Amino acid sequence: MSQIEVFDPFTGEQVFSQPSEAFPAVRDRIDAAQRASRAWQALAPEARAGHVRAALQYFRDNRDDIAAGITREMGKPLAAAKEELEYMLERAEYLCRFAADGALQPARHPEYQDENFEGRIECCARGVVYIITPWNYPLFCAINGTVCALLSGNAVVLKHTTTPSVGAHFEKAFGTLAGIDHLLTQAMVDFDVSARVIEEADINHLVFTGSVQGGRVVQQSVAKRAFNEVPNPFIQCSLELGGSDAAYIADDADLEQAVFWTVKIGRLHNSGQSCCAVKRVYVHESLYDEYLVRAQAVMEAEKSGDPMAADTTLGPLHGGDKAVAGLLDMVKQAQRLGARLCTGGATETHGRTEFLKPTLLAGVTPEMRVLQEETFGPVLPVMKVVDDDEAIAQVRNSRYGLTASIFTRARDRAERYVASVDTGTVYVNRCNFVDARLGWIGQRASGNGSLALAPEGLQSFSARKSVNIDPSTLK
Repeated sequence: MSQIEVFDPFTGEQVFSQPSEAFPAVRDRIDAAQRASRAWQALAPEARAGHVRAALQYFRDNRDDIAAGITREMGKPLAAAKEELEYMLERAEYLCRFAADGALQPARHPEYQDENFEGRIECCARGVVYIITPWNYPLFCAINGTVCALLSGNAVVLKHTTTPSVGAHFEKAFGTLAGIDHLLTQAMVDFDVSARVIEEADINHLVFTGSVQGGRVVQQSVAKRAFNEVPNPFIQCSLELGGSDAAYIADDADLEQAVFWTVKIGRLHNSGQSCCAVKRVYVHESLYDEYLVRAQAVMEAEKSGDPMAADTTLGPLHGGDKAVAGLLDMVKQAQRLGARLCTGGATETHGRTEFLKPTLLAGVTPEMRVLQEETFGPVLPVMKVVDDDEAIAQVRNSRYGLTASIFTRARDRAERYVASVDTGTVYVNRCNFVDARLGWIGQRASGNGSLALAPEGLQSFSARKSVNIDPSTLK
């Protein structure tokens, strides 16, 4: 059995070590979760929302310990970890509100009913939802699936092995609700046991957030499940994968706003380690030079270092030296093909850890890897375009389809852009901003179009039941 280990990305100190749980033990807990789900789903959605909302107090009461654990395990600056917790609570409160306001009410179409037909489509709990969540936004990614699943009447098995303290906190907060035990259980399992959970255990839905390659592996296990003797062989899986998200700065953009969003928030937030971070920018030729000047100033104002320090804005890359080297290879390849390095492109050392300086590239062209691959770190390539048509063509020149953004003062231009790009989310005058009131969706290599968040997100964690009634003889 393999050992699950986690090391502080800044100090190198081991902060967690535990053998992977064996499959039979996890399978037993999944069976207990199935029993818990049957009791939990008997409660009305508004009652479930009340219990989930009350459980959120745990995170408020333990916010400092939770934030410090995140910083130790994945390197996010402490201030950013605390900020993530606050926004997580806001997101969860919205989801509870959706459930209480009737998001799970049956769908009816009275305009099609007559004296011989009455019908409705109900949202029913699936049972047990297996959620595999990543390290980069350990609270955000976990809360999306967990709260949607719980509010929809399901129990949850949560695999959070890259930031295990968060999984433990989720189990403490949501493990027992309304006197029902085993509603959320943490699975501390390695890849092999996780594959067996997908292929052999009594689960009813799967949520995976991670890399494209990870999505491929998970999808393969889902396919293998169909050939096994399990109660529900044909489960659905929700894949939220990576991206190479593009932003377009039109000639009428508010440049100060555009630079703040695309550089400070879009590229540098979480040290650039975000699936929906802005990873390539297309700027109209009339604003191109000024954009580069302002973007460089923002990048050079960042401070890398100890993520526990109050003035640190960029923590270490989670992948360590390998992640730094991979990004530098992309930067050097772009330079060899003619890109101009405006700032960065080198490393600096704090403590024993190597950091990549925030890097800005100008004069990039479509064949460069920095425009084609997902850059998971503080590297921003900028390309000049002559008009909207060229910008749209370049934005669409990607195998990914998570988000895209435009900065403009003209609504008609914004709406044309929205209609022209094929991503799960399109932003206008903002980016890298997940709002609980809207669905979170990926297309193409960024995911399978599954839906999380929004009232519709609760429905996507539900099974459907059609109720067909002949009312003619009913009293």
